[in-house]
Amino acid sequence: MNRILPFKIIAFIALFTFISCSKDSDEPEQIEKNVLTQDFSTTMDENPTNGQLIGTISGTTNQGTVTFSVIEQSPEDAFSIDSSTGELKVAEASIFNFEINPTITGTIKVANETLFEIATVTINLNDLEEDRPFQGDVFLRSQSEINDFGNLGYTRIIGNLNIGNYDYDDIVDLTPLLNLEKIDDYLSIYNCSQLATINGLRNLSHIGSNFLIIANPSLKKIHDLQSLTSIEGTLDISLSLQLTDISGFNSLESIGNEMLIDQIGLANLDDFENLKAIGGNLNISYCANLKNIDGLSNLENIGPTLSIISNDILINLNGFANLTDTVLELKVSGNHILQNISGLQNIDVSENISISDNSLLKNIDGLSRISSLSSVTLLKNNSLKNIDGLSNLNTISNDIKITRNKSLSNLNALTGLTRVDGLMEISQNLLLRDFCGLQNFMTSGTLGSYEISDNLFNPTKQDIIDGNCSI
Repeated sequence: MNRILPFKIIAFIALFTFISCSKDSDEPEQIEKNVLTQDFSTTMDENPTNGQLIGTISGTTNQGTVTFSVIEQSPEDAFSIDSSTGELKVAEASIFNFEINPTITGTIKVANETLFEIATVTINLNDLEEDRPFQGDVFLRSQSEINDFGNLGYTRIIGNLNIGNYDYDDIVDLTPLLNLEKIDDYLSIYNCSQLATINGLRNLSHIGSNFLIIANPSLKKIHDLQSLTSIEGTLDISLSLQLTDISGFNSLESIGNEMLIDQIGLANLDDFENLKAIGGNLNISYCANLKNIDGLSNLENIGPTLSIISNDILINLNGFANLTDTVLELKVSGNHILQNISGLQNIDVSENISISDNSLLKNIDGLSRISSLSSVTLLKNNSLKNIDGLSNLNTISNDIKITRNKSLSNLNALTGLTRVDGLMEISQNLLLRDFCGLQNFMTSGTLGSYEISDNLFNPTKQDIIDGNCSI
């Protein structure tokens, strides 16, 4: 019996070992999860279009699926990647410019949950012939016309470019025009009812004539013109009441002809900080949100007429403090809370001054450089208490009219006046009681005709000569 027991023990151990080995061989072998990718390198032509396919980043895994994401890229925002397919596409076509960025790089993350691998991206650009001109005028009246013309890749228009339609239009995107660098004549963006930005013109560096941005009721931003440093003709930005951002003009240094800012939503003109010269008239009018014009502080020269008209909350004209120029005509009208015009102190006016309907204007001290004029009109400035700003005025070759200034009490500033060839009209100034500033003029000056009426005091010419000039 003792010999049988060891045999049974040995048999049991053998059977247990066999069973254990059988179980181990039946279980599936554990496979480690992996993610595989490769660095991506390609060469492509510069000046592609937004959304253009660059290539596909490889990415595989032995379990599940992978996702793709951009970790970094240089320059930023150049390309995008499809998170599921790995397709690499152009995100901002203007970055793909050989002269600026001959090589674009980036890093892509290829991931399966927390497991990932990194692929580097290198995109080399081919330098293409840049000057591809279109001969003649271009009219783009719809989005499809803009897309079609943009796909032709023209860099220059030897003629005019007209964007917009007098009737209904569907224009919302100017980015197909990114290749455009020069327009030999004028550029007009007119009556684009749905256009919110003009960010397809960032490579435009030359406009040979006028730049007209008119009647675009949905336009909010002009922020993509950093290559534009000069405009040969007129700059007209008007009838766009939602326009609050014109940062695209922060590189603009000169305007060859007029600058017209009319009926837009701007609160300031800070983005004209580098503007130094305007060859024609400067007109800022009907901008209901315009608080100041300090952004024009570097302006040195303007053309024949300066007009500041009906800007409801404009307080002062201090932005003109560095403007040392002579203009033919000055018009300041309908700026209801304008309190002073001292910012005009370095400007000379050679012909006409018209200051009217500025309800809170208390003085006109900014006109002290003026000595000779063709005409003067001071009309309906209800808070104007004196006209001391005209203390150096001596000759007027046409008319001087001082009417309906409710707070004006004296004319002391006119003691140096020697000649008025036309009409001197002083009327409806309800507090005007002192005409003694005209005594020397009435005694020895030259006067065409004289009309005084409906003031608090209405002396005759002889009364003034005799010293009966105030009450």
